[in-house]
Amino acid sequence: MSVTESLKDAATYAALRTKLAWLTHKVHAHAQTVTTLASDVDDAAEQMQDASETMKALAVDDQTTSEFADAALTMTGVKEAAGAYTSAADSASAAADDAKTTAENDHGGIADAVATSPVDMADAAFYTQQ
Repeated sequence: MSVTESLKDAATYAALRTKLAWLTHKVHAHAQTVTTLASDVDDAAEQMQDASETMKALAVDDQTTSEFADAALTMTGVKEAAGAYTSAADSASAAADDAKTTAENDHGGIADAVATSPVDMADAAFYTQQ
């Protein structure tokens, strides 16, 4: 579901705030998942490299040692890609926070005024400054 599709039903400020809070939570949860996976990949890369070095020290044949070293090199590449992905996920989290904050700052006062007004809000044209 795209963000546009998920916001279609947010026809009121209150619904928009609820939807933005939900979307922001999802982005943060996904970012945490990415961070955890990146850490796991980093650990696996280090363990694979340690295994390669241990086998080399134990005079295990070069072909087997090389296979582990190649796997460690591949895992290191994955680790670097995961780091970039983690950075992007962090940026997405910050952008989601900014969107939520902007909506609250730009429209929160209006929503509060409408909610506490003793009269119903008139048509939007009534409030134009022209």
